[in-house]
Amino acid sequence: MKQAKGYRLIFGYLGIFMVAIGIICLLPLFALFAFPEEVQYAKNFYIPGLASIVLGLGLSFLIFKREKQQLGKHQDVVLLVLIWLVAVLITAVPFILLGMSFTDSVFETTSGFATIGLTVFNRFDLHVYTLYRALLALFGGVGLVLVVTSAISDRYGFRLYTSEGHNDKLMPNLVKSARLILGIYLAYIVLGSLALWLAGMPIFDSICHSISALATGGFSSRAGGFSEAAAGGNVIALEVIICVLMVLGSTNFLIHLFILTGKWKQVFKDCEFRLFGLLVLIGVPLFILSVFLNNPTLPFGDSARYGAFTFFSAISTTGYSNVPAGAPLSMIGNSTLFLIVALTIIGGGVGSTAGGVKQYRVAVMCKSFYWSLKSKGTSKRMVYPHYIWRCGEYKEVTGADSIEAYSFGALYMVILLVGAGIITLLETSSGVTFGDALFEFANAISSAGLSCGLTSIASVGTKWVLIVGMFACRLEFIPIFFALFRIVRDIFRKETI
Repeated sequence: MKQAKGYRLIFGYLGIFMVAIGIICLLPLFALFAFPEEVQYAKNFYIPGLASIVLGLGLSFLIFKREKQQLGKHQDVVLLVLIWLVAVLITAVPFILLGMSFTDSVFETTSGFATIGLTVFNRFDLHVYTLYRALLALFGGVGLVLVVTSAISDRYGFRLYTSEGHNDKLMPNLVKSARLILGIYLAYIVLGSLALWLAGMPIFDSICHSISALATGGFSSRAGGFSEAAAGGNVIALEVIICVLMVLGSTNFLIHLFILTGKWKQVFKDCEFRLFGLLVLIGVPLFILSVFLNNPTLPFGDSARYGAFTFFSAISTTGYSNVPAGAPLSMIGNSTLFLIVALTIIGGGVGSTAGGVKQYRVAVMCKSFYWSLKSKGTSKRMVYPHYIWRCGEYKEVTGADSIEAYSFGALYMVILLVGAGIITLLETSSGVTFGDALFEFANAISSAGLSCGLTSIASVGTKWVLIVGMFACRLEFIPIFFALFRIVRDIFRKETI
């Protein structure tokens, strides 16, 4: 049997994923059963969808009936980056066919797949498109690799899966893990949609917001955002339901399994769960107090609502806001905006749909700092084990683990400052301050999506800075570096060691 290896193998696997991307383009057409008056827009989806499926099937023939060899060093991340690039470009076509510019179309799909929630979309009267945006956030949050992981071998699938930012393998077989995760998420979406509908939100809005909240995507089906969709219903109940969905989306998949199987001891001992609990105890009162002090005429009950909701939106990196529709986010105060940036940098759990540095890395950094201080106060002859409770067991934290956590955090901050600086220079004529640029770019790279209004007036250059930041941070920087490293060495025909 002939062999499939190297770039033949990469493009063969890419073809399989293109088939899945084409199917994603076709899924919003189900909305036409409820809104047949929008059938004229069907071609905007089935043209790129069917084209992607046909082209993907053609590429998959590169590995058809061939013995698949092991991907070379860093070739898995080359494939991963290609998958995400192709996904962003193909799914941008429906927006281009609607009349949006190439930049705005790519911005919207990157924001969707990266579960950011920043948007330049303005056709909220088209239900097929609002559902499409929610689905992009769902598939991007869960992970494209997980969605079609059964298409490739378990061994190589897990390499791609971990490169995509996940480290949770719920069952020995990755295919079964993928099905279990998707099943859990589907159940949450159904229950969340039903709960939102019962609380007074229209059924279509309930479905879109349930999907986006669980995916921590932040896309809304209304021009005025979540606040407009919640108007007319039981606002407090709707906000509580959305907060629950946002927290579920920002929680590691493995914690979901522990909760569903009643292993509460494993949940309460987990380092991410404990850090999240500590942040809730400190952050919620701090947010409420900040909103109250910045708005002394606002009733305390409203301050509590805005503060608590904004806290959960920020820590889950979702980006929903419950400030009145049409009101600027700055109404909750500049000090609250600073707290939002701090929380979005921390982000959600590793392996969740949330962004940010991730709570596990923050926990490792905090513990490493504590261990460092402890060692300075004791005899050098004393050796203390460095363990942290993670994924249901005590895991040793090595020096390399600490360095990786600190290095990622430092790289994240460098990219944040550089990106904010570039945006400030690009928007000098618009009067954008460095603080505004920092807030917007922090929310972009952390996948939070809360906006101070800069995105709506941004120049083409600024939008591309945001696009690059959103894309790079969804893949957590490192895979992109190694992918470029491998491609450059292959171009110059140098062996990758």
